[in-house]
Amino acid sequence: MPIAVPPTRRRSTSSTVELQRALRLLGWPIRVDGVLGERTAAAVRDFQRAYAFSTLVAGGGVGPRTRTALRTAIRHGGRCSQHFTFRSFRSPGDGWIKLDRALVRGLEAYRAQLGEPVAILAGHRDAAWNAAHGGAPDSQHLHGTAADVEPAMLLDDVHALRVFSGIGYDAGSGLVHHVDVRHCGPAPGGATLARPAVWVC
Repeated sequence: MPIAVPPTRRRSTSSTVELQRALRLLGWPIRVDGVLGERTAAAVRDFQRAYAFSTLVAGGGVGPRTRTALRTAIRHGGRCSQHFTFRSFRSPGDGWIKLDRALVRGLEAYRAQLGEPVAILAGHRDAAWNAAHGGAPDSQHLHGTAADVEPAMLLDDVHALRVFSGIGYDAGSGLVHHVDVRHCGPAPGGATLARPAVWVC
């Protein structure tokens, strides 16, 4: 099993430079300094958690599977899945990418059902940006488990997919504008794929 280098062991290596360049190319706002510090390790963990072509253990270690996944993501134009890029989920504040692969896989199912491309209007929100713009303090966007999307599908159709445990919709039109996988995050509130939290947004 690959072992992450602790942040206190600040050793500059060419392999770390290559890793940092790959992560920056995908969208993470980290420095390319050859030092495997905590910020680089956090980016690795968030990449592993977000990568949806296969399932990686989000432990921060950089082994052969993670390096192969980085090359695959870059080869596919910065995508975390067939149709979605990591950058689509960047916070508008600090630019960090935090994303759960269950959300990406759910959005792929959403896109397949809709039969057309889906735009991510909002993905991850860092805590400072979320607070400054009146976001809910317990927003799923903070954890990388939520997305606001366009175009929208009808509530019943989204519920029938059984890939989201949180669904926000417009009462007038019945169209869904927010989806999340809160069951994968720290505050599911009892919501499940079979019994999602549903509210008017």
